[in-house]
Amino acid sequence: MLIPDYVSDFLLRDNELRELFENVLANLNDDATAERLDDFLGVLTVMLDEAPVGIVVISPTDKILFINRASEQLLDYDRTGNYDMTWAKMRQRKEMRAHNGRPLTEDLEPLYIALWERRRNTASVLVKSRETGAEEWISFTAFPVYGRSGLVIASVAVLQNISDFMDMQEMMHEQAIHDPLTGLSNRSVFSGNLSMAIARSKRNGTGCAVLVIDLDRFKKINDVHGYIAGDELLMRVGRRLIAEVRDTDTVSRIGEDEFAILLTDIPLPILPKIVGEISQRICSSVGVVYRIMEKEASVTASIGISLYPQDGSDDKSLIPNATEAMYQVKISGRNNFRFYHDLDKEK
Repeated sequence: MLIPDYVSDFLLRDNELRELFENVLANLNDDATAERLDDFLGVLTVMLDEAPVGIVVISPTDKILFINRASEQLLDYDRTGNYDMTWAKMRQRKEMRAHNGRPLTEDLEPLYIALWERRRNTASVLVKSRETGAEEWISFTAFPVYGRSGLVIASVAVLQNISDFMDMQEMMHEQAIHDPLTGLSNRSVFSGNLSMAIARSKRNGTGCAVLVIDLDRFKKINDVHGYIAGDELLMRVGRRLIAEVRDTDTVSRIGEDEFAILLTDIPLPILPKIVGEISQRICSSVGVVYRIMEKEASVTASIGISLYPQDGSDDKSLIPNATEAMYQVKISGRNNFRFYHDLDKEK
């Protein structure tokens, strides 16, 4: 009895399995049973090959015993006539990285974990083509298959393209930590970065500063020119603020027309001087005439400043103190900056 091509091509890549199967068929005396077995294997093969998810089976010697059509597409692999392909060779054709960015070494490889550690495991793997550079996220769920002897006879992995899911997850993460209009970080990120900056300042004996910046008469921009013009102005102000600080500093939007800047790792003796110079530059940079939608609009900036460790020891004191100093600038005429510790001298 001949082995059907679909069985030979997909299920019997291992020579020992092939020989065993041939012996089973040769010793079947009941033609009806042999035909039923044939039909069953045909149904099984078509079902596995047409499955909407990828399926890969490897032997304990790393040979690929089965790989279906979906796996071909996911891994960009032509299985035709490739009977000697191992999973190790397959992995070399792609650059694979785990979810945390680490290269997918053998100790992280789901199929090998199923073989060697005899347990089901799942991993999200970034698969990059070495030829085209195209990247896709693929979910691997691998599990061991036991024979009647109790030994692991194969490792099976189910593969699924999760690129859309990962993109959505990344987008949701970005939305959770960034202001959707300006792209700047939000208040929660600012507070977190401030806490880390304070811890670093304690270790290094340096200082940091919080600047709370409110745009003067911004409401008038919305009332006169409309909210689209107001949004455009906020985006431009955000870019100007970024241009005045270092890459290691933090610029956040924390309110409708309110921004915050965290300046870090500044030597204590020159902390007030450096922060004052940056604040003056910000006032000059922001306080210009903007041309938006073929109309002219202008705002100025009122800046309140608190210094660590002089004006507070954490975000719960430094941010409110800088805010209080900013309101004092508003009261005294706007378009200026003021340090929190100078407020006591004025009372």
